[in-house]
Amino acid sequence: MKTFHFNDDYALINFDGINVNDALLILNSKSFEKVFRSFHRSLKEKESVLLVSLGKLTATDLLEFYGLLFKYELSTVLRRMPKVTKDHVLPIYELTESFYDYWRKYERFGLLNAFKEDGTQTKVDDLLKVSNDFNYQIITIYRTISQKLLGQTFNVYRQLPAGISANMLYTYHSFDKSLKEYKLLNNIPVATKIVINPPFIINSKSNVRKGVFTPLTYSYNPITHLKINKNNFIAFPLWVGPLLAYVYIHIDLLHHGIALSNLFEIADYQKVKALKPNLIYIYGVEDSLYDSKFYHDTINDIYLGFVCKSAENDYFGYLKKMLLTLHNLYMINHDNLPVHGAMVEITLKSNNKKRVVIVGDSGAGKSETLEALRQIASDEIKDIKVVFDDMGTLSTNEDGKVLASGTETGAFVRLDDLEQGYAYEVMDRALFLNPSQVNARVVIPLSRYSFIVEKYPVDIFLYANNYEDKDGIKVFDKPEEALAVFRKGMRRAKGTTSEVGMTASYFANPFGPMQYRAKTDRLLNKYFKALSDNKVILGELYTKLALPEEGVRGPANAALALLKLLQS
Repeated sequence: MKTFHFNDDYALINFDGINVNDALLILNSKSFEKVFRSFHRSLKEKESVLLVSLGKLTATDLLEFYGLLFKYELSTVLRRMPKVTKDHVLPIYELTESFYDYWRKYERFGLLNAFKEDGTQTKVDDLLKVSNDFNYQIITIYRTISQKLLGQTFNVYRQLPAGISANMLYTYHSFDKSLKEYKLLNNIPVATKIVINPPFIINSKSNVRKGVFTPLTYSYNPITHLKINKNNFIAFPLWVGPLLAYVYIHIDLLHHGIALSNLFEIADYQKVKALKPNLIYIYGVEDSLYDSKFYHDTINDIYLGFVCKSAENDYFGYLKKMLLTLHNLYMINHDNLPVHGAMVEITLKSNNKKRVVIVGDSGAGKSETLEALRQIASDEIKDIKVVFDDMGTLSTNEDGKVLASGTETGAFVRLDDLEQGYAYEVMDRALFLNPSQVNARVVIPLSRYSFIVEKYPVDIFLYANNYEDKDGIKVFDKPEEALAVFRKGMRRAKGTTSEVGMTASYFANPFGPMQYRAKTDRLLNKYFKALSDNKVILGELYTKLALPEEGVRGPANAALALLKLLQS
């Protein structure tokens, strides 16, 4: 693996070959030179005024100047480099400030081998220390050079994240010999531990997801014919609900892999390395035949997913939704019903607990209503715990009782639909995606993994209606009436995908049920009858989220209606 990988979007640093305790070595490294020359080249292409006052000083001259200035006083450097004059000092200072900002705007990732050359294991403390030490050395280089150019020390010191945005321990993983079809994926680095330095901001090339995922109908396992460059991928082992997934991500899309750690439970590699995965997802393949496709390996009962490396697929939704699709297909095949919605366990002042599921496709107002409930009902509710925020699963026990469990430990939420200021309250833990664009998102950790995979009885089961100008909750008298609404899956698109206007999505879930419609129909009949037999309240919740001027007020009113139902 290369020590330093740098392109127009990100920097990937392999710390195995870097002494992070020597600022001068970093300053004089080929990696530093590569970043500076890229910065200098971008200024020339833009014909920046920053270069005008520097005259004929080249990038090579400036790199030499930096190396000398870090070691010596400015007066000494000016004597040793006569081509640099006092008139250049202030322009070089301004250039340095701009260069520092240029570096910090990059997505910056680090890697550290989990096993040292002598075979000893690298500890998490080592990972943290490397991250902190590198950050310290970059800040030291910047401050030393800037203060010498200014001829004085700063009066205000800002401890900005200047090293890396995230750092990962990695090891090389190979599947058991019984999975011989998957030898293509052997010896690809697997991230075992992740350190994130917030605020973590992703600016991807796309900010909407398009289309649905469709099956590959080959008579053979497509993984045996796929070609990938192993040097370009890093894997993340994680739990999608109770299912073990290995997610292989192209390094050009690595930022989305870091965001995964806020949404799903990263698996303990030492505990899962010998296990057969339930799901395998390769995000960033080159062959367009595989784009947005899935395949069921029936021999090993593994669901495979593929998405191509392209600008339009550079969006976290392609990572999250394919994983959930694979999870849902697996669950349907094992007689469980995937639910596209949100579920919370609400503890009222009376200590009575109610479990509420709100079903709806993207932008229906599920998360927004529950967040509004959290904000407005603090006096009537002791606690709200999120079981799932986007996708859950219904199952039944031996007594025919319907139980629900979750898939994700976090939430992937539209920034505009949150209570004003809420995202900033949690920005030290949140990951922001395209915050300056329409459909800006935030990934927020919400629940413990052990909590979300528990199976909970359901008390209230609602469909989120975001398009009708109605208030409150309509309770259905018959399960057939409810099922007709839920199965139709109507909503008004709200810009979270490429869809516009009124849309219908089978059971509000294009991530599995749509692909396995016949199997899901049988499950819907089974589970809605069971919900009715269990005396679960079936209803329609009017969030009005897609109506003009109702983006905040609609979910707030829906939350008030839900609170009334909870207290009845």
